[in-house]
Amino acid sequence: MDWKSKKCWAQEDALYFPKRKVNNKGSRNHEHIIGSIPSRKMNRSIGYESFWGECLFYYLLEIDPLTVRYYAQPVEVTYTELNAQYALVEKKHVPDTLVFRQTYRPHLFQVKGGNNFIEQKPHLFQASSKYAQEHGWCYSVVHPKLIPSKVQSNLILLMNYMKPREYYDAWIPEILNKMLYLKNPTVEHLAKSFSAKIDHRDILPIIYHLIFRGDLRTDIFIPVNICSVLELGDLSKDLITYFHLEGDTFVASM
Repeated sequence: MDWKSKKCWAQEDALYFPKRKVNNKGSRNHEHIIGSIPSRKMNRSIGYESFWGECLFYYLLEIDPLTVRYYAQPVEVTYTELNAQYALVEKKHVPDTLVFRQTYRPHLFQVKGGNNFIEQKPHLFQASSKYAQEHGWCYSVVHPKLIPSKVQSNLILLMNYMKPREYYDAWIPEILNKMLYLKNPTVEHLAKSFSAKIDHRDILPIIYHLIFRGDLRTDIFIPVNICSVLELGDLSKDLITYFHLEGDTFVASM
């Protein structure tokens, strides 16, 4: 589906507003680090209950060039279970995120934090999968903390360059034009090629911003720094693996 051409998201905004509040209610042994991130794609703050769970996954969504929009705690999934009196009772489960990614079906995710691989309870997985299928979506459980540590560090680094500064627009066209002629420059080399006009240190954050927003590509499997080699392009193919760590994959729309 061509989500990038969609002009109005009012219907989705109304349908997929958060169905529960961010809190530490689900913590077992210790409190999670809760908070929120400023979302460039949603134009508002998005709350999270775990830095190494939802927050890191939201960083991934913000940096992924093909993710157009995403909703936190978007729907309520009904399921039944036996209570202490062995009677069937109806309950509600709220999956973590609904993602709209260019050319793909909407994808519902449950996000698991922590260093260990934790499977979702079978009845919740079954209920969420059925709900997604009924709506024509895909469903997956993801474990962002299991993303390689270097990639995690790069996601955190690039998020610091999400918001453009006022002077960026004056230099971005020239930076991208110069990339047409420079063959795989490093971040430092590209920045210093502007030394006759401006302090190269003022160009560095623009370069990182262009990686963040999908105009420049670099190897995110090694630390991103001034020695990183650049090319025109984006990180979408590098990031796709981390959207289905449990084996489920995005299914392209036909």
